[in-house]
Amino acid sequence: MSSFDEKIGRDRFFEDYLMRWGLRGDPFRFEMRSVEMFVPVQEEDLRRLKWVLSRGKLGVLTGGLGTGKTTLCEFLVASLKEESLTAPESTKLVVPVFIHGAAYRSMDDVLRAIMLGLETDAGKDRASMFEVLRRWPWEHPERLALVVDDIHESRVNPKDIGEFLRVLVDIPEITVLINGEPKRMQDFLDKVPALRDRVQIRVEIKPMSRESLRKLLDLRLKNAGCENGVLLTEKGFEAIYRSSKGVPRRALKLANNALRYAAAVDTPIDDKAVKKGNGLSFFKRFPPI
Repeated sequence: MSSFDEKIGRDRFFEDYLMRWGLRGDPFRFEMRSVEMFVPVQEEDLRRLKWVLSRGKLGVLTGGLGTGKTTLCEFLVASLKEESLTAPESTKLVVPVFIHGAAYRSMDDVLRAIMLGLETDAGKDRASMFEVLRRWPWEHPERLALVVDDIHESRVNPKDIGEFLRVLVDIPEITVLINGEPKRMQDFLDKVPALRDRVQIRVEIKPMSRESLRKLLDLRLKNAGCENGVLLTEKGFEAIYRSSKGVPRRALKLANNALRYAAAVDTPIDDKAVKKGNGLSFFKRFPPI
């Protein structure tokens, strides 16, 4: 809750509007709370990425800004953690560690982040921390899966971190998944040919088609409790699709703003709600997201 909400209370008018449409909460938040909220094309990407983390060695996920790379990775990590709590003892478990590439300045920082993700001592020297990883397959029954978000944003020398990841994927029972924008990812891999040659699976996320984006927004509404589909009108959806160009993050932001405008004037989400809620005009189709 924001400080504004804390001072004057929650927006009861908005909550009443959601209740009238059968919504249990805001359907267009970025978080992916269950696999049922993914459209078929996203589910296929999830299957391929999960295969890498569960059985493979090195995977690469690419896509433009806002296409959902980080969201997919975070959902996979959360799902693997949940599975580790509920799977039978005989099942081969995966211990996932998610780190943000842009957060680190040195290899020591990267290693400390991995140690913290493993809930082990991050105060050791570099050699000792790496030894934990080197001995992983002989000291743990689980597979270790390292997911590095926006690898090319790291301030560590690309060759250093690339060679480190190459060594990791050569250790039994350790998997690495890296993500980033297509061109910058390729530039990164070209600097470390030995790592590039070990890539098993490449998954590229592209902007959604009209049909896929409609399915995504309808799934969001359904999972929030709105089953009839009337809340988001066809004209409202078309306005969202045109302005977002099928990029999920933009579409969800547009839909969220349109929902709040629609609540304020007590209408369904039509093209007017999309335009007014996002400050769009005939000449301004792309709001800052």
